[in-house]
Amino acid sequence: MLRRKIESVLTEWKNSELKKPLVIKGIRQCGKTYIVQKFAKENYENVVYMNFILEPDKKLAFTGNIDVDTILLNLSALIPGSRFVKGKTCIILDEIQECREARTALKSFQIDGSFDVIATGSLLGVRGYGKSDNDVQDSVPVGYETVVEMCPLDFEEFLWAKGYSAEIIDDMLAHMIDEKPFSELQHTIFSSLFLDYCILGGMPEVIKQYIKTATFEGTLEIQRQLIADYEEDIRKYATGLDQARIMNVFNSI
Repeated sequence: MLRRKIESVLTEWKNSELKKPLVIKGIRQCGKTYIVQKFAKENYENVVYMNFILEPDKKLAFTGNIDVDTILLNLSALIPGSRFVKGKTCIILDEIQECREARTALKSFQIDGSFDVIATGSLLGVRGYGKSDNDVQDSVPVGYETVVEMCPLDFEEFLWAKGYSAEIIDDMLAHMIDEKPFSELQHTIFSSLFLDYCILGGMPEVIKQYIKTATFEGTLEIQRQLIADYEEDIRKYATGLDQARIMNVFNSI
């Protein structure tokens, strides 16, 4: 399990009095689904989860009337065994960019206030998400949701994954802030760690493979697959000359 900073953001959100549906956006494969499901299981009696890419039929729950009672009735029919207990249920809408109506329905959940809703999205705000720019804008319930961005692991999270304590990390940071030289041993160790992080990047699957094997074995293959996935997204969401231009920029990077 990788410890992530966004866990504290989720806890703060859950404990806030004026809680709005939470939308977590970020690039694909940065760990959004895993961390949200983990948080919900640890903090709620009931968790209702749906992924609009893997389960496109769940979009049907948000067609027609999008008042909360109608949506819950539809979800109960689509997800056998689901329970909706006020104040004790978390509803997770994964890959919400695939269902514009679900994004719009967040306003209904905010007004109702009976259930905690967390949505995740990989391509929110990307042109092509709706039929036009106006469609994209109209689907966003401005003022009725809290949007946060989740990034890949930063260097501190990488050090957590490696097992370094808060004391060591804080001491490292203090040296840099105070411009206090590291010892030769510290410099050698920390420079090596940072170089490893630069090679690996911060994608969770890559980091987990590195931690599991204690080597770079298998990490390059995972990185190549991630790049292939991003190229597929470009082909899926961009068209015509835009697609060629975006692909050229991506390949240059």
